[in-house]
Amino acid sequence: MTKSKEDDDKELYQFVASMPKVELHAHLNGCIREETLFDLARQKNVELPAKLFSLDHHTNNDDHVNSFMYNVKPRSLTDCFDMFAVIPKCVNDLASLERITREALQDFANHHVAYLELRSTPKRINQSLSKRQYVETILRVMKEFQEVEEERYQQQSTSTSSTETTTRLPMKCRFLVSIDRSGSVHEAQENADLAIEFSQQPNSLVVGMDIGGNPTKNDFTDFKPALSRARKAGLKTTVHCGEVPVAAGPDDTDPRLAKARDEVLAIFEFRPDRLGHALLLPESLRNELTTLQVPVESCPTSNVMTLELAKHMGGDLIHGLRQHPQLQYWLDDNYPISIGTDDPGVFNTDATQELVLLAKAQEGVTTETLKRIVLDSVNHAFCNVELKDQMKQLMGEFFATMEQV
Repeated sequence: MTKSKEDDDKELYQFVASMPKVELHAHLNGCIREETLFDLARQKNVELPAKLFSLDHHTNNDDHVNSFMYNVKPRSLTDCFDMFAVIPKCVNDLASLERITREALQDFANHHVAYLELRSTPKRINQSLSKRQYVETILRVMKEFQEVEEERYQQQSTSTSSTETTTRLPMKCRFLVSIDRSGSVHEAQENADLAIEFSQQPNSLVVGMDIGGNPTKNDFTDFKPALSRARKAGLKTTVHCGEVPVAAGPDDTDPRLAKARDEVLAIFEFRPDRLGHALLLPESLRNELTTLQVPVESCPTSNVMTLELAKHMGGDLIHGLRQHPQLQYWLDDNYPISIGTDDPGVFNTDATQELVLLAKAQEGVTTETLKRIVLDSVNHAFCNVELKDQMKQLMGEFFATMEQV
């Protein structure tokens, strides 16, 4: 009997849901669950702007498997940064920071993420929680979570018969200290100090630094010294890049586009270990990136929403992703990419959805392609070689077991 499209979709979803995954681009505040945000807002008497948080949750698609393939929560780039200004008002004490961190880790683990790099900008909260305490809190929750994960996996492995497979691998967590480009150079230097200090502690989970935030604020070169210092101390680096339109060539007279092009060129010259998004690159810069081979953290749902690619297609994320300015080029060229969620709470997505969306939207993407991208992503991780080798071995064995089922 010939399988229906619905059967194929369910089979794809089930395969992706059960496969081990790698998440290299996730912002802690953007991981906040909607119900947690509403709960914290009620507790702290924070009024959430109706424009951002009172959206209708509906879709014309009744298929359970495919219903998440519709953009039921439109988020423009401006909307996102408006939301990021509100969330810290709700996450403004130790208890709420612990809560969103623990919930974020659990959400990724539930979607079989085997290796996670979570990032956040250290914050002073209500003068009662210093930047140092902010980082310490996140790292403590991460370490506790890893211990529970390892214990679960060991118990599961010893109680599972040789003919069965374990439910999922134990999730390993690492942390990236972020620089918010909306902030000051002094704050960036403070964050670099913390990243370096924590990274040098025994068994540290701090493995890198990130520059992100509103791409219309300040310039990469303002914060390059802080990032350079972190790199010299042994930390890996990643930089958000190409999130706003860029001049096609050096002769473009539009000052905003020319400035954006100069910034991209400065980032390329710095050559970070990874790039975030790298969306709006003209052909000349895309060709230069191809020469550099700097791995890109691509976040499909986030990219579709912030570029408003599904806006005129009934909110259809699949058709929206097919308009992605770079993704098909990267796939055709086997360019080094990883697939991330960016802000899963903000964009109503998860690690499973991102890979299913990729497979349904992009030409030639099969389950074998997804496995290759996930395994290759381990090579782009900022952890040490020993953990990379361990992850590749465990994930390879898991994939082999999946094929036998």
